Amino acid sequence: MAFELWDAVAYLALTLIIVGVFWERGRNFLFAAGSVILAAYAWFFLNNTLFAILQALIIVSAILAIEKVSKIRTATILIALTVIAYILLILSNSITDIWSLLGSFGLIGIAFGLVVLPARWGFILMAIGGVLLTIYSVAVSAIVFLLLNIFFSIANIVNYVRRRAG
Repeated sequence: MAFELWDAVAYLALTLIIVGVFWERGRNFLFAAGSVILAAYAWFFLNNTLFAILQALIIVSAILAIEKVSKIRTATILIALTVIAYILLILSNSITDIWSLLGSFGLIGIAFGLVVLPARWGFILMAIGGVLLTIYSVAVSAIVFLLLNIFFSIANIVNYVRRRAG
């Protein structure tokens, strides 16, 4: 029963984040809400420290955007938190191979992609982050994250193309 409930909750988060890619006005709130859910899913269900800790960076990035903190201050905070996150990940042996390193870069790409939005290249950073996370999701058999990041990458590429054309 718990497995089905966690999956349903994770898919709700997936939906919130995908809608957030396209809905500029509600993007940061949807990213924050979806990331809170995914961080809990990663921590409690998957027992995946890497996903959980780096989802927290996405939460911080979205909250700073909601609060309209300057991009420079947000980037500075995220860089400091990224260093702390990597120290924690290394100390907890969460980065053990190329796959976990790629996954970590993917989450960092998404967190920093949120910082530069609505600039077009923010969508590119997030799409690249999604592709890296898709690869990592396959390596750790995290199907929810696999599906999320396939859709997430496609949604960001579509949004990039739309903004480029417009």
